[in-house]
Amino acid sequence: MVTASAPDRKGIEKYQQYLGPRYPTFCDAFDAFVAIGGQTIVELGTTRSYVSGGYAGCMVNDARYWRPDDPAMWDWGAGMFTRMCAIHLKEHRPRIHSVDISAEAIEISKVITSAVADLITYHHSPSEDFLQAFPDKIDLLYMDAGETDQGADQLHFREASIVLARQLLSPRAVVLIDDVNVPGHTASKGSLSIPLFCKHGFRIRSSGYQVVLQRPDN
Repeated sequence: MVTASAPDRKGIEKYQQYLGPRYPTFCDAFDAFVAIGGQTIVELGTTRSYVSGGYAGCMVNDARYWRPDDPAMWDWGAGMFTRMCAIHLKEHRPRIHSVDISAEAIEISKVITSAVADLITYHHSPSEDFLQAFPDKIDLLYMDAGETDQGADQLHFREASIVLARQLLSPRAVVLIDDVNVPGHTASKGSLSIPLFCKHGFRIRSSGYQVVLQRPDN
């Protein structure tokens, strides 16, 4: 729920038309992160393309396809979380850790986020290996690893299991899961991880294409 004290949304409101169904859950997750004084963000699955599917250059590691002044061409099909997160929260100086198994995806994402590079540390690693070794508490966890119809639900379950077993989340941490309710798909990235988080005391704050979870403030 948005209140009068909600933070200024100028960071991503200019991209609302492109973000589509992700916009309200992005806003909710970012609002909650700010409300708890969050510092550390972990993104599992970085931005992987300069342009959306159907355009020349999709998933191609060639910076000539990046048009920083033409957002209509950006990869909105995947949400552009890495850039959106850094732009929206930059005044709060978050520590963003972006994790991906693909070295090429990381190279692409570094170009896309060059204007906010000081906020982001990139990790070329399988998500599970990263979580097994990560030493800090996480205030916002964005789960987007894997492809929806290729066992991503199982991957997300394993990731969530590691996060919970290692107690990586701060007491009021926010979890944002992508590709939960995808039109035309019966598979869902969050079908197994969401019930697991709820079993461990999390509640759904908002849902749609994505789901935002957080433990209640007792």
